Amino acid sequence: MKKTDRRDPKGRIFDAAVKLFARKGYAAVGVRQIARKADVNIAMISYYYDGKVGLLKEIIDQFHLRYLEVLLSGVDGDKSPEDMGRSVVKNMVKFIRQNTELAIAAFHALPLDIPEIAKFKAEKVTTLLRSAKGILQQFGINDDDPVQIVAIGPSLIAIILTHFRFRPVQEKVFNVKFDDEFYEKFADTVATLFLHGINGVAARSNKNIRRKA
Repeated sequence: MKKTDRRDPKGRIFDAAVKLFARKGYAAVGVRQIARKADVNIAMISYYYDGKVGLLKEIIDQFHLRYLEVLLSGVDGDKSPEDMGRSVVKNMVKFIRQNTELAIAAFHALPLDIPEIAKFKAEKVTTLLRSAKGILQQFGINDDDPVQIVAIGPSLIAIILTHFRFRPVQEKVFNVKFDDEFYEKFADTVATLFLHGINGVAARSNKNIRRKA
């Protein structure tokens, strides 16, 4: 017997779209597929979200709201830039681990040429950049230099999200278990890479080896 999904139709539609957009891409998914996966009448997608574009807009909105909250939660004026940076990275990894499909669907939607939501996307990115500037200032980054902001601002989430995007392949190639222990070390490594570069990762790794010896 098929198990009944007791969530409301609007929530089922949203969850179905997130999964499908993350796995197949926005362009490859039609409203009929979304309706079928959500087990709703196709008309409900227009009723709740005004169609597929409206659904994508809601996905982007929900991601940015949650992501901004996570980003700011790691900011603490009492911490050193080093500790604050590690806290921000740890929170980001935890958030994307728990919301992988939402993050992938939203992030991959940013470069899509969809005139109806172009202004909306620009506003969301602008809000994030403003918040990122405040954090980057703690590390001596010149927030008036657009090159530094554009190069450094999006790089952190790109590093983290790339892992989650290709995790199924990595799991087979490296034969690794992506558990809490892995992600604790992953967050620490990404933070070190972001703060100190590749040389910093190597130095920190060697330091840990000597500590265990």
